[in-house]
Amino acid sequence: MLDRLSGWLSKPFLRGAVIALLTLFVASALFTPQHNPATRGRFLAAMNAGPVWGELLQWRAAMVQARNEQGRWPDDIQPYAPAIPNPQLRVTSPRPNVLQADIARNPELGRLAGTQVLVELQPGGHEWSCRPGHPPFPAGYLPLNCRQGAAHDLESAAPVPVGDPFAGLRSVMLWCAILFAAAAVLWVVRHPLIGAGQLRPARLRRTPLARLPRLDRLLRWLRRLEPTLLAADVRMADWRRAVLCAQARGVDRAHALASALAERVSARCKPNADWTLPGAVFEWQFPADLPVSLDRCLVFVPAPGMDEATVLRQLRAVQTGSDVLLILCEHSVDTPWPLLHAHAQDRANLHVLVDSAQQTEWLIGGQALQLLLRLLAEQLRITRISPYQTRGGVTREGAFFGRAQLLARVVSREPANYLVVGGRQLGKSSLLKAVQRRLQGHPQVVCHYVSLRDHRLAPRMALQFGLPPDTPLEAIVSHLQSQFQGQRVVLLIDEADLFFRDESRSGYAQLSTLRALSEEGRCWFMLAGFWDLYAAAVLDYQSPLRNFGEVLAIGGLERAACVELATEPLRRMRLGFDHPRLVERLVDASGQRANLVAILCQECLEALLPGERVIEARHLEQALASQPVQDALAGWGRLSHDEEACRLDRIVVYHTALTGQTSLMALTDLLRQHGIDGDAQALRQSMARLQLAYVLRKQDADYRFAVPLLQAQFESAEVTLLLQQELRALARQAR
Repeated sequence: MLDRLSGWLSKPFLRGAVIALLTLFVASALFTPQHNPATRGRFLAAMNAGPVWGELLQWRAAMVQARNEQGRWPDDIQPYAPAIPNPQLRVTSPRPNVLQADIARNPELGRLAGTQVLVELQPGGHEWSCRPGHPPFPAGYLPLNCRQGAAHDLESAAPVPVGDPFAGLRSVMLWCAILFAAAAVLWVVRHPLIGAGQLRPARLRRTPLARLPRLDRLLRWLRRLEPTLLAADVRMADWRRAVLCAQARGVDRAHALASALAERVSARCKPNADWTLPGAVFEWQFPADLPVSLDRCLVFVPAPGMDEATVLRQLRAVQTGSDVLLILCEHSVDTPWPLLHAHAQDRANLHVLVDSAQQTEWLIGGQALQLLLRLLAEQLRITRISPYQTRGGVTREGAFFGRAQLLARVVSREPANYLVVGGRQLGKSSLLKAVQRRLQGHPQVVCHYVSLRDHRLAPRMALQFGLPPDTPLEAIVSHLQSQFQGQRVVLLIDEADLFFRDESRSGYAQLSTLRALSEEGRCWFMLAGFWDLYAAAVLDYQSPLRNFGEVLAIGGLERAACVELATEPLRRMRLGFDHPRLVERLVDASGQRANLVAILCQECLEALLPGERVIEARHLEQALASQPVQDALAGWGRLSHDEEACRLDRIVVYHTALTGQTSLMALTDLLRQHGIDGDAQALRQSMARLQLAYVLRKQDADYRFAVPLLQAQFESAEVTLLLQQELRALARQAR
């Protein structure tokens, strides 16, 4: 019974009922006004005005005759009452020469019922005046020569029906205008296309793309396009382009849509004809600052009229390798593609569905990049597009956090030489690439990044700039100066340790050239390396690098930057941590080491189960114990090419792990207890090397682990055995 009632009360039924009632109302007002509640009162009043005035005129004639017979106005007028069948007036005389006519409260009299009119006979004459009483007789039904307070002859109006003959028509017209205005407002508010946009303008951004042309015509016809777009915070240019994309047909539509969407996320779009998919395929190249690890993707626009099952079968058969495939289909409430939608929700594939409403939001919403990231995060494995770069220097600006003071020191000053020293994976390459990005497009500075793979600096630079491999450094710099006249040349040289090691053996020949080029103002250098660079710049008094430039030591990241690195990339994909305390714990465990923060966040993403979007304590525990984190902490035992120096490094680390801290005096006593005459200078260099590698940090006179996770790698019994072995090996070597 309830289901049947709900069916009768469905929206189509209600709409039909409203239209039928409105039609009945207007038709009855025109053709049967006596049955219409809006016109009944006026119609009945117009029909009965004549009989009412006729009855009053009979009273007036009777009273004139009575006055003539008695020579005065009678005290009691009822004996002179005219014989009227079914009278509608109750006539009294409140004073001489005045008749008060009260119209009966008969519903059949319409608006006349219950009203009052006064007529007065002028003394010594036969002229009468009339005026409305209380409640007043409707003015529209008084004779034309009857006005309040004026004396007029009523005889001329006697049999003519009183009242305005056009009053009913005007009433009908007024009511029709009101009804049509209300219907127009209701149509605008309840129209399935424009109603939602008027009540909630923000919903305009989620309108299926195919509806936009019709919606555009309706809003223009109502002159509501610009106000609606303004209320929805949509630019007119974006709206017009979206409408054009929806109006296009065939191949033109696919190309227009793919190009417009690509432009919104700053991607380069080009057709790709290497695929057999039923439709158009495009390739997008994303900019380097995209905040996720996605350099390119494929875009597929199914051909118009294609069957969903055919498209799905072709998608399952195609092999796109590791490329993400965006599918721009017409899936919406109007044209549902449920099978394709379910296929895209399967995270096992690399297919991402962008439905019709999302295409509109992409084109006019103003947050296209955030929408793309959200779709990728919802339909792909998070680790496929992880925003965290855990290997190599950070190349995407969106993944670079912190180092603001170092960058300001380098970029905001006049060109100068800098020596960037620090251990591996601490951010030297990321800093150099950040400097390069900030100097790009500078009107007075030209900046080049060079990464060395071996000790051959000049051949590597020559090949990079298109010169013969045997070109000397002076000629390379001269070539750059000729290409960029009037601009200062800055060279960023990364991974330079092998070069400095070779230079120390050959008497610093090329380093002397670098210094001369810098002193002549022809070129400025930013050199990055670890121990060999540090030794050449600080420890070797004879090195040309001494006082060559400012030394910038790379260590831990600023705490606020670590928190931002851990949370901001996740926020862009609508992910996050369960509680801020988890973020603080992650930062503390990493020792504010940037690459460890990124690796821990990456492992937290790996620990998320399908459908989970919040990182909890159990995910962090799994990340802290993961193998990638342990691998990132390894390698401290081989910081030097000198085996004896590496052994001293291991002894220092094992002693710190065993006692919680160490110092130069404690290490000297330890060596002496094992019969080793320790070299204090070698120990100092070992601790400096470990500090530079961000293994240890100095606090007052003691050294502790810079990364708390490193302490957790060692077990007490194990570290005791390892320390004893290293001490025995050092003792044998000393003999």
